[in-house]
Amino acid sequence: MASPAYDEDDVGLLDTVASWLALEDPEPDHVDLMLLFGGSLPAAWDRAAASVTAGRVGTLMLVGGQGHTTDVLRRLVGGPADALEADLIARHLQREHGITDVVLERESTNCGNNVTLARDLSTTLGLHPRTVALVQDPTMQRRMDAVFRLVWPQARPVNRPGPDGRDTWPARRWTELVVGEVPRLRDDETGYGPRGRGFLAHVDVPVEVETAYAELLRRHPGWGRDAHSP
Repeated sequence: MASPAYDEDDVGLLDTVASWLALEDPEPDHVDLMLLFGGSLPAAWDRAAASVTAGRVGTLMLVGGQGHTTDVLRRLVGGPADALEADLIARHLQREHGITDVVLERESTNCGNNVTLARDLSTTLGLHPRTVALVQDPTMQRRMDAVFRLVWPQARPVNRPGPDGRDTWPARRWTELVVGEVPRLRDDETGYGPRGRGFLAHVDVPVEVETAYAELLRRHPGWGRDAHSP
């Protein structure tokens, strides 16, 4: 995908898709575990830190090794060229908020094993959370929820997406993140749902989102060919 050139109609269509992807639940008074994922941006880390500082989080786990957004995060926050996502978040939380009491999961590389490896580490540590906050980039929040519902049914997810990152991500990367999610979330033979690759619990994609997605691809056929990995 070349660097996208948006017009007013493109912006409206992208907003339709992006708003649906940013699944958000009301913040409860307390969650047993918060998973802060490396695909998110520093603004999401700051929002999570506020919940931790307010005493609303039992255990904070930073989740992420090397993934499709790691290169952007390294440029945004600095640090070693080979720094993993969990370590980048840890450095930021310590520097900006004085938070050091964290658990690190450094092996995961995508939304699927972000959750399964966090679940397994939680069990290893003797944690058995009933409520788990999921803090992810808004473009990936609905997929993270669907993965969680499939692989961790013993706990209730609380979706807490970070702020809209369209002004922080490079324009091409943000567009890829938004457009690439619709075919993944479909529960059909080519999607990631139970009737496809089996990575997600069932997700209903609203008609207005499918319509906006189809119109984006009609206007920009190349936008549908550069989706990132699962």
